[in-house]
Amino acid sequence: MNGREIGNLACKILGIFFIVQGTNTLASILSFIASTQGLNGYESLLNICFALIYIVFGVLLWFFSDKISAIMNTGKRNADNKSVIEIGDIQRVSFSVLGLYFMGSSLPKLVSNLINMYFLTNVPNSTTRLILGLGGILTQFIIGLVIFLGSQGLVNFLKTMRSAGIKRENDSEEKI
Repeated sequence: MNGREIGNLACKILGIFFIVQGTNTLASILSFIASTQGLNGYESLLNICFALIYIVFGVLLWFFSDKISAIMNTGKRNADNKSVIEIGDIQRVSFSVLGLYFMGSSLPKLVSNLINMYFLTNVPNSTTRLILGLGGILTQFIIGLVIFLGSQGLVNFLKTMRSAGIKRENDSEEKI
């Protein structure tokens, strides 16, 4: 199994997680709507959209897992044209999947807050409160995007930090 296949598998597992999370959320929302009968159409639609975003994101992760794993740029070939997996490849895939998780978990909250801002413009101070609430969610989304796109840089940073301040035998031999 090479790094690209591991990335593909990790994306599919994360997709399944989001589909299950969305299904659980949708079931909770539908049971709440059925038991209260007090929500108007916009509130019900907004709550259902929240759960559907999880499901859609999970399905997209499942179907585009091969393309996403190609973006992760994993899997090197050795002289025999066989795949070689290194610890850096595993770390890169792990960081990329962690970034996808942060983006996927913040996306439904981000969309629901933006929809709330659109529909609640006539309530005093609602836009201000919603914009302040967007700060943490938007930060989580951006951090997830940076971790996903900058996974190689994070792996290089960890490699540098592991070897920082350690003298190598080659370094001492070069000075002589």
